[in-house]
Parts: sequence; C-alpha cells; structure tokens
Amino acid sequence: MRYSDDQLSAAAAAFADGQVTYHESRPVALPPVPETEPMVPLGVRVPPALAQRVRDAADQAGVPYSQLVREWIELGLTEMAGDLTVSVAVLRRAIAHAAQSGHAA
Repeated sequence: MRYSDDQLSAAAAAFADGQVTYHESRPVALPPVPETEPMVPLGVRVPPALAQRVRDAADQAGVPYSQLVREWIELGLTEMAGDLTVSVAVLRRAIAHAAQSGHAA
C-alpha cells in the first residue's frame, strides 16, 4: 500500500504529538526473509515470434516466463561447463518440458 505525502506527514505529526503509541513488549511480525537471492535484470532482445514461444512454454509449464528463462540459462551454462550440478527443480522442469514438447529421448 502506498501512502500519499499528506498521509505520511499527518502520521509523522500524530507520532510527534504523542497521538500514536506503541508498546515494546508487544510481539511484532517481521517481514519474511527472502527465500532467494536478489535478482539482477538481464536485458535480452529476441524476435517477437521467439518471445511468444517462450511465453507459451512458460504458460504450459505453469511458471512465469522469467523463471523459465533463468532455468534454461542455468541448464545451458551447466552443460557448457561440463558441470553435473543443477537444482532438482530445474532438472525436473527440463525433463517435463522435453516430454511435453516431444523432445524426450
């Protein structure tokens, strides 16, 4: 929820005037700890038809397209490095996608 400048000023004034009270022994719910590391935007230019295919694949997999692209990038880099370490979730999605698209061995 976003507050206007007027609402923030009114809240600050109310707090300064003692109209807002709090009690330090009252339990406070802290925001949840992020489950993933921070993300960095990565711009990639692709033709419209390819972008649509990616979106269709993500819809079929039931995940946001950015997640699917991240997983594909991870799989590609893992393969290029000859590394066998990849998350089970990424591996499962790759297998499911290959099976759905007819590319399964």
